[in-house]
Amino acid sequence: MQQDETGSEPLGGYGEWGGPPGGYGQPPRRRRRGRFIVYALVAVLAAGLGAGAGVGLNSGGRNSSPGISSGNVPGPRGNAPGGGSSALSQQSVAAKIEPGVVDINAAIQYSGGASSEGTGMVINTAGLVLTNNHVINGARLIRATLVTTGKTYTARVVGYDAAQDVALLQLQGASRLKAVTVGNSSQVTLGTPVLAIGNAGGRGGPPAVTSGIINSLDRTINPTDESTGATETLHGMLQTSAEIVSGDSGGPLANAAGQVIGMDTANASVSQGSSAVLGYAIPINRALSIARQITAGQGSPTIQVGVPGFLGVLVPQSTSANPRQQAQQQRQRGGGSSGSAGGQGARGQGCVSSDTETPAPSAIAPVSTGALVDGVLCGTAAATAGLASGDVITTVNGQAITTPGSLTMTMSKFRPGTQVRIGWVNTSGQQKAGTMTLGAAPAR
Repeated sequence: MQQDETGSEPLGGYGEWGGPPGGYGQPPRRRRRGRFIVYALVAVLAAGLGAGAGVGLNSGGRNSSPGISSGNVPGPRGNAPGGGSSALSQQSVAAKIEPGVVDINAAIQYSGGASSEGTGMVINTAGLVLTNNHVINGARLIRATLVTTGKTYTARVVGYDAAQDVALLQLQGASRLKAVTVGNSSQVTLGTPVLAIGNAGGRGGPPAVTSGIINSLDRTINPTDESTGATETLHGMLQTSAEIVSGDSGGPLANAAGQVIGMDTANASVSQGSSAVLGYAIPINRALSIARQITAGQGSPTIQVGVPGFLGVLVPQSTSANPRQQAQQQRQRGGGSSGSAGGQGARGQGCVSSDTETPAPSAIAPVSTGALVDGVLCGTAAATAGLASGDVITTVNGQAITTPGSLTMTMSKFRPGTQVRIGWVNTSGQQKAGTMTLGAAPAR
């Protein structure tokens, strides 16, 4: 899974990242001492999932999941005696934690068979699982396997916070599972011994474990997509000498008492060519706080509750109301559009898939305002209705659409299964309209 910023705002999200840390309070400095931060994710046959606010993302309204409440999410607990001691038994800690660990496989929508492999933590006996958002970014099908029993469940996305890289899943049909014991990340101090546990290399089976200490607190890091240079910022991270590697994303970082104090997220080589690695983990208090907001149905500008509705069009990254200007800005950014479908289709090519990449549309509907359609994703409501590259969307349920951003904002309130009436103009100047039933968006 990779972020693509070549000009379109598709539906999708982030994946493998790399880049410099945030300079420990200083501006980011690329290649400082050779340090290069990457998300601890294994991506298989990744084919360019797009970034940006795609059409149909981020419903901020209240929409709690049936049968789930904030009471299902544990709160931070005081770290047990001995949790901060200098002695840590890998075998003892792993035995306490591993029954609540799952391997995660996420098949990525519109990606030509791409998948990602990561880790998750069971936080209640009914199968709520915490993981990193980048592990399930753009996923159409998520499976989670208990590492101690090998039993596999289909996982439903309860919600996520893309900005803080936290996602909450529900294992379908799960009951009487063993949950990890959580500690209190606000009580963690420098020198605390820790054990990182995860699906190293995406191999599955018994998890890998590695020990170290907390060697820094409250770090700001800037993970950057290795192929595009697009960056994200994560604040307040725990830094550890425990080696967190690809596949560990979403896994537990535990103290000597077997309590989870953080969620494995990223790693960085200490210097160019060095085998020494720093690990970064999201404090467990923050991850649990986000999970409680999700289960309470408290959406926000960053927290998505459930999965939003999905129209299935790619639109330019542009604030202009003029579709031709939108196309021009797109070309200036990269000469083409590439997103969760891997590209944008020209008229006559129909819907697009992950392995196509074509220039911005040359034929554009003759209207002065609206949201330019760069491409239409196969199998979506927009494809069924006959929308195509070069068309311009002008209304949604009778409400005027003036820019790509206004289309995104208008669509953000709709849920999967909602019927919306879309008005558009095609490249021949014909006025078109159709009622479309929105699908479920890939997790972002």
